[in-house]
Amino acid sequence: MADLLTSLQKSGLVAQCPRCQNEFQLSKAGLFDGTQLFPPQAEERKLSMLAELDVLKEQIKKREADLKKILKEGPKRSERSAISSNLGTIMQNLLPHNKEFNKNIPMADSRFLSQQLDIIVFHGASQNDVKHISFMDAKTGKTGLEPNQKQIREIVKKGKVKSELY
Repeated sequence: MADLLTSLQKSGLVAQCPRCQNEFQLSKAGLFDGTQLFPPQAEERKLSMLAELDVLKEQIKKREADLKKILKEGPKRSERSAISSNLGTIMQNLLPHNKEFNKNIPMADSRFLSQQLDIIVFHGASQNDVKHISFMDAKTGKTGLEPNQKQIREIVKKGKVKSELY
């Protein structure tokens, strides 16, 4: 792994940030072996992200309390639908970090996508032994799949999935 990381840092390759879509040179990135102890800077970032997650959890608890109060007061159907949809969006972001979700799927195997489908799971990636890949979408209540999500499901069922190298 150390040889691979050294090779990547010397390669002159450019990568794209999955979060902001900005490009950067791998030689300037803090690459490290995720199966080992995190370097101090990465450990600090991880702890910072966990703290941010705690803040988000508290915000969700407050929003849930607010939503329960609003729902108790009997808002119009469209308002309830909007509230439910927004709560669903928030929950999708947190799903890979949920303890119940992680009982069966390690967080290190999951990637949040947000568009089309919510999560892609590389079962076994955290042990460097991927057995299969799952495309997941989180739904609440009676919400069904969108037409494009149904198309994706059918394409996967038909085996029309490719792995491409760019």
